Amino acid sequence: FALERLSLPAQEVARYLLLQKIENQNITLTPKMALFVEKQKSMIPTYKVLERGDGYEFSVPAFNYPAIASRLLKQWHQDQSILAFVLEAERGDLVLQDWLSGSDYQVQTKEALFIRELDSLSPEAISKLTNQLTQASITSWLPSSQVMVRLAQVSENSDVYKLLWLMKTDQHSQQELSRLAKVGDEFSSAQIMLAASNPSLKEQAITELAKIRPMREEVKEFLISRMALPDDATFVAGELARQGYASWLEELATHNQRVNSRAIFNVLGQ
Repeated sequence: FALERLSLPAQEVARYLLLQKIENQNITLTPKMALFVEKQKSMIPTYKVLERGDGYEFSVPAFNYPAIASRLLKQWHQDQSILAFVLEAERGDLVLQDWLSGSDYQVQTKEALFIRELDSLSPEAISKLTNQLTQASITSWLPSSQVMVRLAQVSENSDVYKLLWLMKTDQHSQQELSRLAKVGDEFSSAQIMLAASNPSLKEQAITELAKIRPMREEVKEFLISRMALPDDATFVAGELARQGYASWLEELATHNQRVNSRAIFNVLGQ
């Protein structure tokens, strides 16, 4: 009401400065404020300025308050979506399969929100989400690998990782293998060993395990078991040799009857 009583151009200046202050100070919009900003977005600025360039000229609003209003509303809608996601998840009402549905754009937007906000949820809420995937009697639906990777990272749930490794391999699952190897703790090593059951991830998993230092006993046992298999022995021995384990390989080939000694000696002889 006070704005509309101002004369032009003071009215447009005031609208512009008011919205600019709301944006610069990151003021959270109340529902009433959002309605006010929506109204400003729909108003057409009266005053224009002419901008000239090299061989062209065009007019732009002198006080472009609709553009600021548009940005404020976009942020407000995003904040509302985050709040709804968190509240539904914390109440245990968020059904992932239903929530991650809609048009491609809607799904991509929700996936981005999920990946960005998941670690803000309580452990109980995260557990409820993972249970929807891990405790289903028949796994008829899984979200994208990007969502699965984030859920696995935040939940640190071996069953989620198991489902992830069963999915079609892509850059997200490959990147997660590399990340786990850099962490290199007991849990991470266990998930990498689990990933080796996927034929598409097997070689990368073995390569990553060979890089982890110090090598844990359970990893040694896993690699020894792989070197007992005719299809894997040469590759495993080759990766270990590249990481400086030649003396250990020679000892295994000489004294451990479980491993494929011929394959190991062939690698060492190269």
